[in-house]
Amino acid sequence: MEMPLPPEDQELRNVIDKLAQFVARNGPEFEKMTMEKQKENPKFSFLFGGDFYGYYKYKLALEQQQLLCKQSQDIEASAQIQPLPQPSLPPAAPIPAPQGTPSVEELIQQSQWNLQQQEQHLLAMRQEQVTSAVALAIEQQMQKVLEETQLDMNEFDNLLQPIIDTCTKDAISAGKNWMFSNAKSPAHCELMAGHLRNRITAEGAHFELRLHLIYLINDVLHHCQRKQARDLLAALQKVVVPIYCTSFLAVEEDKQQKIARLLQLWEKNGYFDESIIQQLQSPALGLGQYQANLITEYATVVQPVQVAFQQQIQNLKTQHEEFVSSLTQQQQQQIQIPPLENEVKSTPPPQTPTAAPASAPPSVPVTQAGTELT
Repeated sequence: MEMPLPPEDQELRNVIDKLAQFVARNGPEFEKMTMEKQKENPKFSFLFGGDFYGYYKYKLALEQQQLLCKQSQDIEASAQIQPLPQPSLPPAAPIPAPQGTPSVEELIQQSQWNLQQQEQHLLAMRQEQVTSAVALAIEQQMQKVLEETQLDMNEFDNLLQPIIDTCTKDAISAGKNWMFSNAKSPAHCELMAGHLRNRITAEGAHFELRLHLIYLINDVLHHCQRKQARDLLAALQKVVVPIYCTSFLAVEEDKQQKIARLLQLWEKNGYFDESIIQQLQSPALGLGQYQANLITEYATVVQPVQVAFQQQIQNLKTQHEEFVSSLTQQQQQQIQIPPLENEVKSTPPPQTPTAAPASAPPSVPVTQAGTELT
């Protein structure tokens, strides 16, 4: 299948790609919900048969195919994980278990292990879908701001590319000047800062791209302080944690040192408050806190995903508890009803009545000479 022509607008292409990914994972209901919310938004005309409808359908089909392949791989990988055992009815007359049959305790431990494995798998899937839901919500929010500001992000990308490629002073100066000339409102500033965050934290972004764009941010921060550009500084403060932490954690130690030098400079010049500096000094913790804050900020899209997965986990726990209860009851019944063989051994044999001794015949008197008396 030949791929239809994608939009030249990178922001629009990102929205289409993200939406296709999320609809593939969450089903057509999510597409219907998006159509209802964005029916007045011309940027989402591709959902209603407008421009790039073919590209959207192509991406959706591709995402669905990739999802099916991934699910098949997950099934194969977990084939050795036994499903939760189903309880069986106890026999009417309990029979001693043959040697080698698992004990009740072993069956319960196996069920508990299965439950833990399935729960871990569901939690990983939940985190993945929560991340996708938040990313899509951010993209939609940026798209809305883009329509309000009419900022030309293609022009911005054209200025960023020389910085990524060469990182000369002239290239950085051109990018910085464009940002200051377009910092007309908080919305403009947040859109530019968000675009830099997306470029730097994108999966597969190479180290030079990240480092060179951070150099641009460093130069912008310096001039924000000089020119008292509070809106642009505030916008960069919102995105510096994911930008710095993602870049730092993705590379080896020698490259981390190049990024860490910038942190020392930022701390010395007082670009950020103490709470942000602390997050940057512990990148793993800082990134985790940032992601937790995003989940809180976008609770309306995160909560349905969390509730659905929590219900699945609760169903598994209930199944495990019912199985354990059934095994326990069966064990108690086996204790209360001893085996028939033991009953036979423990019952004394019935006593048979003793026969009365036979009476002796009457004796006949005899004389001393042995003759009978007449």
